[in-house]
Amino acid sequence: MDPVSQGALGAIFAQTVSNKKKLLVGSIIGCLAGLAPDLDIFIRSSSDPLLKLEFHRQFTHALVFIPVGALLVTTLATVF
Repeated sequence: MDPVSQGALGAIFAQTVSNKKKLLVGSIIGCLAGLAPDLDIFIRSSSDPLLKLEFHRQFTHALVFIPVGALLVTTLATVF
């Protein structure tokens, strides 16, 4: 799935559970939570050029991590 679809799907799911007053905030947080699995692109190493390929779409795309990652993004968004 491309990043635009992931963000849009996260925003749509967040809109289904948020109330009318917080619809925009919920959409933004849902979009960020939908994009959270692709944060593994920041795993890089100058000494090992294949490290990015070894870790890309491993633990961040696991079904167990999806609710944990969404909870982390939501917690960070509500703190700031």
